[in-house]
Amino acid sequence: MHVGLVSTTYRPRRGGMETHVTTLAEHLAAAGHEVTVLTNRDSPDQPAQTWENGARVLRGGALLQPPDPNAVPWERGLFAALDDFAPLADAQVDVVHTHTQAALLLTHMSGLAETVPVVASFHETRPQTEPGGEARSRFVARTCTPTLVLAGSRTFARQAAGFGYPAERIRTVHLGVPHRPRVHDRRAARHFLAHAAGVPTDGLLIALTGRYTPRKAQHRLLDAYKLMATRADCRVVLLGSTNGSDNAYLQYLVERAAGHGDQVTLLTDQDDAVRDLLAEAADLVTQPSTAEGLGLAVIEFMQHGAPAVVSDIDGLNEVVTQDSGRLVDTADPAAYAAALDELAASATLRAHAGRAAADRATRYFGIARSIANTTSAYIEAINAARPAVGAARV
Repeated sequence: MHVGLVSTTYRPRRGGMETHVTTLAEHLAAAGHEVTVLTNRDSPDQPAQTWENGARVLRGGALLQPPDPNAVPWERGLFAALDDFAPLADAQVDVVHTHTQAALLLTHMSGLAETVPVVASFHETRPQTEPGGEARSRFVARTCTPTLVLAGSRTFARQAAGFGYPAERIRTVHLGVPHRPRVHDRRAARHFLAHAAGVPTDGLLIALTGRYTPRKAQHRLLDAYKLMATRADCRVVLLGSTNGSDNAYLQYLVERAAGHGDQVTLLTDQDDAVRDLLAEAADLVTQPSTAEGLGLAVIEFMQHGAPAVVSDIDGLNEVVTQDSGRLVDTADPAAYAAALDELAASATLRAHAGRAAADRATRYFGIARSIANTTSAYIEAINAARPAVGAARV
């Protein structure tokens, strides 16, 4: 099967969607499928085409072209990216899987949806706050109905139904996280993390990863940390990408973290090796977000046996249970601190919750399960869109 993935951003950008689409492309290729990714070209230095771990990546550069003085600015802004779809149309894919509303809209505007079945996934956690808000979301649902909607969580499935996508076309397939075998035990990982990123080796390590934006609410952890009874025995590491971050919010966090001395370490734009070391070294992982689609970062740490203390909200309460961590109102600093203290104070409780976390992450959010279910959805979409052609070519 030849799969076309359309994503508004892709590696080397970092974020939940970029991680998911990259992982999906590479694991589909590893399973023997032909994969073509169409994405945006961020700068003239990026090549228009590369092969990355078995997947062909096309980076469209229409928006990098110098403005045509005779062009109408609004028209160029709306339609220029359509020129980037010609190579994907020429690739003769069997199915197109779009990621984000913009990707679905462009796929339909390009005419590709008239000849190829389209599976759509959405990664906008709060689309009502983006340009056009709910009106845009409902417009895309009304005018660009895909063959199937592939929702990465129950939260995304409810969101899609709320915007008007037909319930009979929505399939929930949890986003998958690749299993990374543990290379170091926690003590060794702390040692290497200290050398790589300057994280102190003493104390229990609480980790929080994510873009530095108010939605991720890293400040809530700092509020709770001040109230923790076990604070003197704990170290906090904040790790995030500046890509897509709120610069004013990041500066606010930098200033607050500095007030805690070496008890709080704030890291930006680290490579995968540091992230992997942090996942192996963490005693607890936390996510105090105000909104989440699923919480992939939490799952990555749970795989390594870190209990999770997270906001009791849609998208996170789908991942974490009371057996594998704690669900809490992280807007309440005292309640948040108490949940962290409960696990920080008891090695026995952490060990029990950590085993449950690792089992849950592997059982429900493993990449093999996700790829199998995604492939089944592609075949369903192909057969639904082309009943006269016969069974899908796999």
